[in-house]
Amino acid sequence: PEALAIGDRAPNFVLPDAKGEFRAFYERVRGRPLALLILPAGADRALLERFAAAHDSFEAQRCDVMAILVGEPAVASEAAAHLAHPFPILADPKGAVARGFAAGARVNPEFPVCFLLDPNQRIVNRRSEAIVPTGDEAARLGVLALEEWALAGLADPAPATAQTLGTAAPVLLLPNVLERFTCDALIDRWTRAGHEEGSVDSIVDGKEVTRVHPAMKRRLDHAIQDPIVLKALAATIGRRIAPELVKAFHFDSFRFDRFVIACYDSERGDYFRAHRDNTSGSNEERRFAVTLNLNSGEYEGGELVFPEYGPHRYAPPAGGAVVFSCSLLHEALPVTRGRRFTLLTFLRVPQPAQDAPTPISPTASPSDPGRPAPAQPNPAAPAGFRPGAPISAASGQPTAPGFNPAGGFNPGGPAKPTRSGD
Repeated sequence: PEALAIGDRAPNFVLPDAKGEFRAFYERVRGRPLALLILPAGADRALLERFAAAHDSFEAQRCDVMAILVGEPAVASEAAAHLAHPFPILADPKGAVARGFAAGARVNPEFPVCFLLDPNQRIVNRRSEAIVPTGDEAARLGVLALEEWALAGLADPAPATAQTLGTAAPVLLLPNVLERFTCDALIDRWTRAGHEEGSVDSIVDGKEVTRVHPAMKRRLDHAIQDPIVLKALAATIGRRIAPELVKAFHFDSFRFDRFVIACYDSERGDYFRAHRDNTSGSNEERRFAVTLNLNSGEYEGGELVFPEYGPHRYAPPAGGAVVFSCSLLHEALPVTRGRRFTLLTFLRVPQPAQDAPTPISPTASPSDPGRPAPAQPNPAAPAGFRPGAPISAASGQPTAPGFNPAGGFNPGGPAKPTRSGD
């Protein structure tokens, strides 16, 4: 699988700019959508000129542009002087960052490539091509020129209105955690593979019991058991949410709990009353809950609320997730029309080392024997799952995010910048 796919956060790196000054990529971004343009050595500078000419259009959309040129700092300096550069131009003397992005996205490093990033540096789209059409040629081919494509891809069809908030729950709302085709496949699995009434863990007469409790919870669940599906979900979801957990909460090591596909059906009046997710002995090691919506626009109601932090309702789009501490009181409101499908899991503290499954070592990728494949998770239990490998800007090769010997995923914190220009 790609190590830099839509929904993944772009890796951090350090490169010199046109003035020879080194700063990390994450320090240069301004919390706005970004077109990151990477040009190989000897690439036609006309592409840079067109992006420079479109500067006012990017600025009108509150979007930024940044370019990486493979070559010595003098190359970036020359290009910046020629353009009277309205955006940062960085030099990649060894080509390591360009190769890393190309390897992660499985594109040819000899061609220009443009990555579109959201304000959180997560990949929205990318385009790589041998010939970048312009003007009459673009019209003849029926495609947008690269700068027009970037503007269209970064445009926000429904920009949010700034709000002054007095209270808000400490939760993460993350879009694009799963692709739409994956969401549809999971809904189909719930339909075909069977489901049962959802249960709750309760303390009854001093003992913990698992029981169906309609007064508290009504929904139909399918617990995923297929190890292949579990591995794929853990790999994708792990690498999409782990950087956010590290950045927001300094939570950098976990293992997945079970994965459940849940359906809240309006005809049944389904809901889940206010509760916490870590109040019994069997789930006290849960740290974060992940609620990932598999559909949207096909139902009404079903939002998550956190009554300790106000009346606000949280409803990510299909493929998006709400990630929150299991200690927060929360409720899934009744679905009043249609059916809401969600994928649910929890993040637990790592297992003790003596109980941890042994990870399987990486092997060469069958499609590219010279490139190591992402390490495969242990199929024995969810505790051994690990996300796919991020990219090392220094070597251009995937690097393991750090398999925790205690059986969990340890992303190791935000990517450590590498001075590739030394």
